[in-house]
Amino acid sequence: MAGKITTRLYTDKINVQTLDDTAVDERGLESNSWVTTSSNVVCHIQNLGSQENRQGRNTILTNFIISIPSDVNVEADMRLQDVVDTDIYYEIDGVRKSFTRDNRVIGITVTCHTFN
Repeated sequence: MAGKITTRLYTDKINVQTLDDTAVDERGLESNSWVTTSSNVVCHIQNLGSQENRQGRNTILTNFIISIPSDVNVEADMRLQDVVDTDIYYEIDGVRKSFTRDNRVIGITVTCHTFN
């Protein structure tokens, strides 16, 4: 199957969320409420391990690579929410598209992290 990554490895599901531009708080300032733009997106989540971040705070960062089909709109200013455990949010560090030789997108790789 040329030009498409097999989807049988997509065993996980996520929700893609973006900031709501129209939401304002009681002071009239832009709010930080998130809106789900795509739900139950199939993907593959790979845990890369954890590290302790001591730069001004005592925080555990867990890094991930998430592979997503090419028909999903994902950008670096969005975040991903786990469907099984909705308390887990993946903060996106980078988005890379994989292309065929005739310049068609065949898949998206997202590098991201979670805070503990």
